Amino acid sequence: MNKKTKAILLMLFSAFTFSAMQIIVKLLPEIPLMEKVFFRNFISLIIACIVIKKNNLSYFGNKENRKYLFFRYLFGFTGIVLFFYATTQMFAADAAMLNKLSPIFVIIFAHFFLNEKINKTKIIVMAISILGALLIIKPQFNLSVIPAVSGFVSAVLSGAAYVFITVIGDRESIYTTVFYYSFLSSVSCLPFFVFSFAVPNLYELSMLVLLGLLAAFGQIALTSAYNSWEASEVSIYDYSNIIFSSLLAYIFLSEMPDMQSIFGGILILSASMILYVSQKHVKN
Repeated sequence: MNKKTKAILLMLFSAFTFSAMQIIVKLLPEIPLMEKVFFRNFISLIIACIVIKKNNLSYFGNKENRKYLFFRYLFGFTGIVLFFYATTQMFAADAAMLNKLSPIFVIIFAHFFLNEKINKTKIIVMAISILGALLIIKPQFNLSVIPAVSGFVSAVLSGAAYVFITVIGDRESIYTTVFYYSFLSSVSCLPFFVFSFAVPNLYELSMLVLLGLLAAFGQIALTSAYNSWEASEVSIYDYSNIIFSSLLAYIFLSEMPDMQSIFGGILILSASMILYVSQKHVKN
């Protein structure tokens, strides 16, 4: 299996696990937001810690890479908090479609930080994707638009976080990157427990643990994918999350987005396919 194929499969696996994780977030309405974010990161922290200790790896990375690891944490953590908030306040499929605008921002950030070129096709793709996002957000001048805007901003921040994963590349172990992110994210959640914390019952606890396991495996797969191939190309396959989230939301939550949102999602998916085909044509 070549590196590109491996990166694509890892991205598809990551997209599915994050979709399943998103459904669990909606199935736990009594658990506070930051408590869900904590479990999403704490299980990853434990797994990364075990692997690092077993293989005698670095927990916090080399000194020259820590600023990149910190920015990966800062943008990634803020992005996941906003994404979880959007998920709890709107249809899961709509939140997923907005969050999966992140590959568009990967293209933008990769241009400035990784010197990856932006051609006319990528500009057209970005324009189509933004139009699709507007159809989902349905801009209004009132507070009802806040969840959708949160989903959009989460995509921007996630795009930045993914680029810093690529900047780190193979200079750090995948598990070091995951540990650093998960450790700081878990610690960042703790102060919020003073204001809001719910003792989970057995069902909620098992779901929270599953949430963390899905996030851990998804995050490891995601980090591996971005370390294996170009950020602007690999990120396109993250769009499959839209399909996974839509199907799972319909099966488990009986959610069906309106026609405007569906059309917006089609535009976003179409844009990703245009970009994929154009890149494949250029490389062939």
